[in-house]
Amino acid sequence: MRPLLLALSVLQLFNGVLMLAAPRLWYGVIPGVTETGPFNSHFIRDIGLGFLSTGCALGIASLYAAIARPLVAVASVFLLGHALLHLAEMGLHGTGPAHAVRDIALIVVPAVMPLAVFMRRTSHA
Repeated sequence: MRPLLLALSVLQLFNGVLMLAAPRLWYGVIPGVTETGPFNSHFIRDIGLGFLSTGCALGIASLYAAIARPLVAVASVFLLGHALLHLAEMGLHGTGPAHAVRDIALIVVPAVMPLAVFMRRTSHA
């Protein structure tokens, strides 16, 4: 499970760093973002801090098994909240199949993966 946590950490860290360092670039290259509203660098950077924090927690969890469970739980608060928000918006506002697949693949699946690690560690504790 360590490689999975590390890979998810890198993904979250990359996204967070890009949001903080180049919000205009992030806004333009991430699929579907331009459909969510006008560019707002402050807002993008705020959310980037969430991704950066999550990436750090998952990275540390990948290195230290003894404290992995609480770190994965904390990271999952942001990731699952973000995923649930997207799912709720899909349900409330409707979405095309391509957008649904994109959001599920890029947001929901990466959000559920750390929870699976948490559940696996809990069942073996």
